[in-house]
Amino acid sequence: MRILITGGTGSIGSRLLVPLVRRGDNVTLFDVRTKPQFDSPEYCETKVIEADLADRQAVLAAVERNCVESIFHLGAVLSSDAENEPDAAWRANMDGISNILEAARLLGVKRVIFSSTVATYGTRVADPLPLNAPQWPISLYGVTKVAGERLGFYYHHRFGVDFRGVRLPVVVAPYGASGGASAYCSAAYEGAALHGRYEFYVNPTTRAPMLYISDAVKALLDLHDAASEKLSARVYNIAGISASAEELAGTIQARLPRTQITYKPDPLRTAIVESWSSRIDDSQARLDWNWQPTWDLDHMTEEILRIYGQ
Repeated sequence: MRILITGGTGSIGSRLLVPLVRRGDNVTLFDVRTKPQFDSPEYCETKVIEADLADRQAVLAAVERNCVESIFHLGAVLSSDAENEPDAAWRANMDGISNILEAARLLGVKRVIFSSTVATYGTRVADPLPLNAPQWPISLYGVTKVAGERLGFYYHHRFGVDFRGVRLPVVVAPYGASGGASAYCSAAYEGAALHGRYEFYVNPTTRAPMLYISDAVKALLDLHDAASEKLSARVYNIAGISASAEELAGTIQARLPRTQITYKPDPLRTAIVESWSSRIDDSQARLDWNWQPTWDLDHMTEEILRIYGQ
């Protein structure tokens, strides 16, 4: 199958291409940069288009010239960057999804898989978080993702575009720390492995919903490959691990006992994380397309520290 991945050189996109190439798909990456966050031999076999999602002609040309059959739409300006650069975020996130869906409509793309987020629900929601909970995001990133979901629903019902999406929790990855409130979930591993210490900016009891990046890739692939008649929804919640900061620290120190762990809670970031649901109800994904996470906290920790050489 001929597949386009937007945000293709990013953390998830550069990993998603690996199983696609290995199973024989013809993959094209679309991103504003060409250097992948995760390098692999498969990347060398993959065409990369350096272009902006907000450029409709560039998107249309990429889809048409490569005879694209499926699109994984992962490209976006993420949470903290979106707050700092709202105009850029609006162009990339809003114009981006509009351009992708128009390309799918005009050029007969069979399927569009959208990477959304549990940040679409906002704060003070039920725990565990149900799929049908009201979506009232408090971040620009969350706002654009809700709008992207709604636009995808519209294109599905109005034009028959096979739009599907996953709402991901905090995605944990080696070298995956960002500037958002949840960055500690990845940064703790980097600090422990490379520096022998880490100071959490949340409380020891602060709990977050997490997903190892390999499971994020698996969820996208599984939903892409699911038979249409089995889907009762267009967008699904995805869950993996629910862990507190002290549980995260404990599993790291069990393998690296000399790691110095301290806590200096930042009130703002702690409040943000603690306003989230710590558990997510992904039962609809399990029922409709047999979604199952494969990484728990211990195995994720072991794998990340192995990648860091520990």
